Amino acid sequence: MSYSEQLLDAIEKHDFSQNNILLKKALDSDSSELLAALAENLTDMGFSDMAKDVYRALIAKNPEEDLFKVYLAEILLNDGQDDDALSLLYSIDENSDSYLESLLVQADYYQSLGLLETAQAKLQEAHELAPKEDAIIFGLAELAYSTGKNELALHYYQDLATRQKHFGEINLRERIFASLAKLGRYEEASEIIKQYGQDFIDIDRRYEAGLVLLSTKDYKKAIEYLTGVLEQANDYVNAYPLLAQAYEANGDNEKALETAQTGLTYNEYDETLYALIGRVAANSTKYELAVDMLKKGLTFAPENMDLRVQLSNLYLYLKKDEENLHLFQEIDDENLEPQARWNIAVSLYHLEKYQESRKEFLLAYPNLQNNAEFLKDMIRLFNIDGERGVLKDLLQKYLKLIPDDEEMLDLYDELV
Repeated sequence: MSYSEQLLDAIEKHDFSQNNILLKKALDSDSSELLAALAENLTDMGFSDMAKDVYRALIAKNPEEDLFKVYLAEILLNDGQDDDALSLLYSIDENSDSYLESLLVQADYYQSLGLLETAQAKLQEAHELAPKEDAIIFGLAELAYSTGKNELALHYYQDLATRQKHFGEINLRERIFASLAKLGRYEEASEIIKQYGQDFIDIDRRYEAGLVLLSTKDYKKAIEYLTGVLEQANDYVNAYPLLAQAYEANGDNEKALETAQTGLTYNEYDETLYALIGRVAANSTKYELAVDMLKKGLTFAPENMDLRVQLSNLYLYLKKDEENLHLFQEIDDENLEPQARWNIAVSLYHLEKYQESRKEFLLAYPNLQNNAEFLKDMIRLFNIDGERGVLKDLLQKYLKLIPDDEEMLDLYDELV
């Protein structure tokens, strides 16, 4: 039995008393082949200090064998001895048989430091040396994917997928789908789902599948995937708004409300869920629920003007003009959106506060002058005021948008 074998046997028996003696004898007596196997075993067993000694001896005995430098450098990097490791790696000539392995170790190292451009350059050089090496192609794909270079990642993943379905534990179809989704190529992504979606295991990919299917209006399939996500992890909070939207779009308002309300139990700060409940409840004539949820949403997000305007629209529909005006009392003038000013103007008009209403209409006009409904509301006010010149201009603008409105045509004829 060689000294290398005796050392490994002793370690396996947890007898460490002769480690240094056996290691010295192995280094003095055993062949390079035996020492290479010893170093590999010591590394696997976690005895990195002894493995480093063996590789240093191998490098001294075999100065032309650069692969030992690569293996030693890997250990040194794992032990935090970066400078020594890099010196070894950079000492390997580009004509060496081990230059490719050196580049791959360097790429891993620079990627671990977050120096992604340098890591990509190392991998790209390796790819040029070995263009058919799938491990390098996969490395380039993963690096591109992690840095948002989705077009490049897609190219590499599609190349790999022509030869295999998985690379290690990674489902290449999932990666192709995710890259397409990030590029906004939803129709192509949905085709991947239809063909291979049953193989998707990663919960994030299943969630993204639901998002894509919702975007392509395949609501039933979207519901299937998003429901599956929540069955797998009921605290996956981002899935609730999408699932509720899918139910709403599919015409199932009750399930939409139920899903959104469940989502709020996991994240009561989700503004999109308050907006959705307000919208769906109002469409289902559950006005009290709609008002309550929109008001609650505003307690968590008072700066959310979309929620405020949504509640304002509902107040107008319910003819609650005082409540509507109160909604904007504490909002600075410069923060009022055109739609908010329009709503305020309408409530003031209903309350016969015509001068104040006129002011709000005029402030909203530059942004809403091509909105026929806005112009019609404004015309009604200026008809009361009797400002024939302004009224005529408004009617002309309105009739360009809605030329067959009999009421407005008759009013225009009266002016001319």
